[in-house]
Amino acid sequence: MRLTAPILLSPADLDTVTPDIASIRHSSLTTTRLGQLRYGAVPHAEARAWLESSTRAELESELTRYPRIVDSLGGRDGLGGGRVMTTSMEHLVVRDLDLESLSPGSPSEGVSVDVVDAAAAAGRVVAFTEFMYHPPPPLPGQEPSSCAETQIDHPFPAPPPPPPSVHRSLHEHWDQTVEAALSAWFGGMHCFEVRGLGTLAPSHLRKGIASTLLAWLLPRADRMGIPVVLAATPIGYPFYLRHGFVEVDGGSRRCHIECDMASWGGSGVHRHVLMIRRPKQKQPETGIV
Repeated sequence: MRLTAPILLSPADLDTVTPDIASIRHSSLTTTRLGQLRYGAVPHAEARAWLESSTRAELESELTRYPRIVDSLGGRDGLGGGRVMTTSMEHLVVRDLDLESLSPGSPSEGVSVDVVDAAAAAGRVVAFTEFMYHPPPPLPGQEPSSCAETQIDHPFPAPPPPPPSVHRSLHEHWDQTVEAALSAWFGGMHCFEVRGLGTLAPSHLRKGIASTLLAWLLPRADRMGIPVVLAATPIGYPFYLRHGFVEVDGGSRRCHIECDMASWGGSGVHRHVLMIRRPKQKQPETGIV
């Protein structure tokens, strides 16, 4: 196992990373009871094809619409001057040079043979993450920023619908519930958000790879004096605790996102936990805890 340092993605990387990232997502699709209830009936090949299509649509939209954190915040340290009012994102991956990429063996339309060969030589993506920077609320009299799209007129592909065998109502309900909770708790906060963090299971779990990706963000948050927020899965919860995250102190408000699976034909309760990591060197400019 020969792992690279975190690699920052650009739109030019879309074709070479999409199959690998889809494979990572597929490897953990049914590792929880909620995942089994949502996706357990989907045939393997059908799930794989859907994940690759949806991963490509998501990456193409995000890599094109949002400025990169390293650009909008000033240099590779993400520490520009002034009050940055632009929502931005950064996508990072780690490759294993001992594995061959899952990118197609022949180039797709618009992709040269050299690009495909380079992807294979560069190894396989075995971990990925998506970080988002949320700017501070506008000052009095200041115009609020837009959604920071860099190409508003660009025609982004619509995400493909889930396969018929997906528990679609539960799939939509849970995704909407998580997003609503994140918005209700952290909307308007000046912060970084961990939008996603995945490692190829089971071969590359517990190898320190996820920690390496998270370590790209945390020092930047500390130097800027802003918190990092997320909704932790049951598997991710102890990992984030080890990296200084704590449960949001909501007082009488619930800081857990729960799904009673009995209401959807299953059993048990699935829970995500809203968590926050405060900066080590400065206090957050805004916060809820």
